[in-house]
Amino acid sequence: MRHLRHRSLSKNGSALIAVFWMIFALGMVLFAATKALHGDTEYTRMMRGRIYAKRYAETGLELARHPAIQQDDPLLHFAGDIGGGFDVTLKTEEARLNINFLLQSGDKILLRRLFTRWGFKPDFATALGDALKDWVDADDNASLNGAEKREYQKAGFDGMPFNRPFKEVEEMLHVRGMEIVNAECPDWREWFTVYGDGRIDINDTSAEIISLLGDVPMERVQPILTFRNGRDGAHRTRDDMRLSSVPQVAQMLGVFNRQTVAQLSQWIQFTGPIRRIESVGYLGPLKRKLILITQGGQAVWRGEIPIHGQDS
Repeated sequence: MRHLRHRSLSKNGSALIAVFWMIFALGMVLFAATKALHGDTEYTRMMRGRIYAKRYAETGLELARHPAIQQDDPLLHFAGDIGGGFDVTLKTEEARLNINFLLQSGDKILLRRLFTRWGFKPDFATALGDALKDWVDADDNASLNGAEKREYQKAGFDGMPFNRPFKEVEEMLHVRGMEIVNAECPDWREWFTVYGDGRIDINDTSAEIISLLGDVPMERVQPILTFRNGRDGAHRTRDDMRLSSVPQVAQMLGVFNRQTVAQLSQWIQFTGPIRRIESVGYLGPLKRKLILITQGGQAVWRGEIPIHGQDS
């Protein structure tokens, strides 16, 4: 009788332990399901936010296409009640470095100067410049530090290089060495274009590019920025002043070397005809950046570029 009771207690104890394990297992499943459901909800919110941010950006882009819209028009900035809106900037595409022009003209000065200013060693800057040149030239002869078909095949990339000018800036990522630039300087796209005749619009370009062109430190660029901004001290407003001659630019930069002045004559212009519309749409912290490039009122390129510091 005692033996049967002991077996019964043992059986009940085992069953109780099994129930506890089952409750624990169910709890773990429910916990995992709740976490997954929460994750799905956050993911859905993020995707919905990105969609709305893009719609805001598209709205700003279409509004800015109207020929009556000026650079300082308040309509270029909108903030809605639900934390969404857009900010649009009008620029000239010639405010950027035309990568095809630099490579086809054989000018290695600016590219080498740019890459070294980004913190890359001179040997890497030279090799990257040669690899970029080999990408756009028509032959299969590798430059001294460049890369042609054989080098890409060894790395497992068939069909490269394209041996033609870049059709868009994003194609530069295919070039050997640009993956390093992309990792170290994720905003590199902001510096380049494939449109225009290669001359930089000195009235619209950035302080960094002016410093690059004149090979001067950033503090030497300030007189040009102050002059361009006009009385209100803000760039791209209606009281902006315009630079009009190379001697004027050279004097403001404090550049008197004949070679540098001659290079400035080749590198700059004063009114770029190609329009660049940049529209950043947002919903809370989520942002999307759309670009529209127009020439003579006609769209020549439209696309999206990643925003530094935010996953695409």
